Amino acid sequence: MDTQLDIFSIMHPTFKITKPIRLIELFGGIGAPRKALERLNIDFKVVDYVEIDKYAVKSYNAIYNENFEPQDICEWDKDIEVDLIFHGSPCQDFSLAGKQAGGEEESGTRSSLMWHTVRIVEKLKPKYVIWENVKNVISKKHRHTFDKYLSKLEELGYTNHWQVLNAKDYGIPQNRERVFVISILGEHKPYTFPPKQELKLSLKDMLEDEVDEKYYLSNKMIKYISATGTANFRNPDCKINLDIARPLTTAPNKRAGTTNYFSDDLPDNYDLNGSSYLRNFGSKGKLQDKGVVMSDLRIRKPTPKEYWRLMGFADEDFEKAAQVNSNTQLYKQAGNSIVVNVLEAIFKELFRVGE
Repeated sequence: MDTQLDIFSIMHPTFKITKPIRLIELFGGIGAPRKALERLNIDFKVVDYVEIDKYAVKSYNAIYNENFEPQDICEWDKDIEVDLIFHGSPCQDFSLAGKQAGGEEESGTRSSLMWHTVRIVEKLKPKYVIWENVKNVISKKHRHTFDKYLSKLEELGYTNHWQVLNAKDYGIPQNRERVFVISILGEHKPYTFPPKQELKLSLKDMLEDEVDEKYYLSNKMIKYISATGTANFRNPDCKINLDIARPLTTAPNKRAGTTNYFSDDLPDNYDLNGSSYLRNFGSKGKLQDKGVVMSDLRIRKPTPKEYWRLMGFADEDFEKAAQVNSNTQLYKQAGNSIVVNVLEAIFKELFRVGE
């Protein structure tokens, strides 16, 4: 047995590793968990990938050279052996950007699909179950659903560990908070969430050097936004910066990637300290966050490649997906994904890679 697997067995003595970690990706998207495991050089095998969006499946297959077909989790019922189930279940009905319909069991909402994960966990009993979702799932309105999920896993013999993690604390300049639940079956040492890391990159480091004119706002649109924006938008004392991006999202019933705008034409001595510089103007063009777009700066929306970079994916991964999908789908896939760097930190603590 090699050193890496010996370490794994020491950390989790009830889980004797004699072969690659068998992973199922539920609501698999573009495969952020798989990408994180690859980068850590962990020996693993994807035994199944469940995703109903045919465009996401096309990107996944292109990135990883696979031939998966779209699968509906409601119909999934296979007898396979698995060690790790990862599910980034739909967040639309928990998210502040949605209609707050919630994820009650058998409610029929998209977020209620999470309960099919519980059904699958009960059937397959993997050693590890990891769930990712928006921070609002632990709000007063939805906390009962979150607690019910934890109770269900406890009834099945799992110990749960959960925490809110922000992408900016793990090397990516994006202010993206998500809840992660690590559930471990049987006896084990307590899981410790990864410590925060110093952010060494700014958002400016993630931008492309040359951007097509189609991504820039016209003077007419800038004038419209200036006329209809909030007082903060018109205030000449407010500033934008290139430090940390707002969370990348795909708002329900809106074309993905069209609501976030920023400027990449800043003077060399511009202050990069502060908060966000991606600004969400919303469906009516009004600024939805404090800040301003300076009148002498060119305004544009981020490119799909920049979205993917801010989710921790390499340009090589993006280029493969771009060969099989439109920009609209590429924006959506990034916004619905999980930041790879955060998952690397989680897995490293879970498997103690490199010790």
